[in-house]
Amino acid sequence: MNNKKITLGDLRKRIEEYKNHVVNIDSINENIRMMLTLRDEIEDCLSYLEKKGTPLAAEKVRLESFDIIIRTRMKMAYRKLAASFDLLSYRGKRAIPRSRWWWYLDELLKEKRSQMGKKWLIRAGVTAVGLLAAYVILTRVVPQPEPWLVHQMEADKLYGEGKLDEAIGVYEKARVLEPGNSTIPLMLGIIHEDKGLLRAANGYFERAKLLSSQEKDFYDLRGMIYFQKGKLDKAIVDVDKALEIGPDSAFSHFLLGNIYEAQNRIPEAMAEYEIVSRLDEKPELTVQARFKM
Repeated sequence: MNNKKITLGDLRKRIEEYKNHVVNIDSINENIRMMLTLRDEIEDCLSYLEKKGTPLAAEKVRLESFDIIIRTRMKMAYRKLAASFDLLSYRGKRAIPRSRWWWYLDELLKEKRSQMGKKWLIRAGVTAVGLLAAYVILTRVVPQPEPWLVHQMEADKLYGEGKLDEAIGVYEKARVLEPGNSTIPLMLGIIHEDKGLLRAANGYFERAKLLSSQEKDFYDLRGMIYFQKGKLDKAIVDVDKALEIGPDSAFSHFLLGNIYEAQNRIPEAMAEYEIVSRLDEKPELTVQARFKM
């Protein structure tokens, strides 16, 4: 892929193609390798655009809604993948990194069987540092990212490694360079909350809320991060607040459905997906909601 010409439009086009494969996963056979190769291309686009500092939160959320389907139906997907070609040989020859989990469905299945008590972890797709974690950066020539983004990516990594104090210091550097970015104080709030420093955490959350374009966006994003970190009760509280502000938000209802599903509260999850289907606000969410029902 010629990454010198990648645009946000290119990424969105590939995600749309990926969606078309995923929603027809029951009927695809030999095309399953094409679907996973397309997922590689999407990951490359994300890495390139993130290095350029392009805002990608909406695209990541949309992509996650399709990835969830692969993970929840990975047993069937793996069977088709293994039947179409020699997966182990293919992975070995191309040295595919394990971060590209879609090529390692067999290993995910083994993990799922051995850790049934942590089933929600796989469903939620917590295979990265968090919603704002940096994607794998390929060894290609790409434009130098903005300094604040470099700090944010480093802080994301430190947070994922459990180095909270170091992550705080690096996030603060990013905040100084990009004071209008709402996600940086939001992450600082979450880390301080993890440390039990609730007063400081609330101060950062208030700052993030003020910098958000809408109050609802703040609760949706924090709820998504809580969801991916496995803090499901906190995630529900935030999504409920988002729905108080925007009760007809398909995204908020879809996110709530996924949280309920992760808690194995299937009837409640189905009720949320039904609301998303009825609202028919966002085509991609409507398709996914109907697929899950």
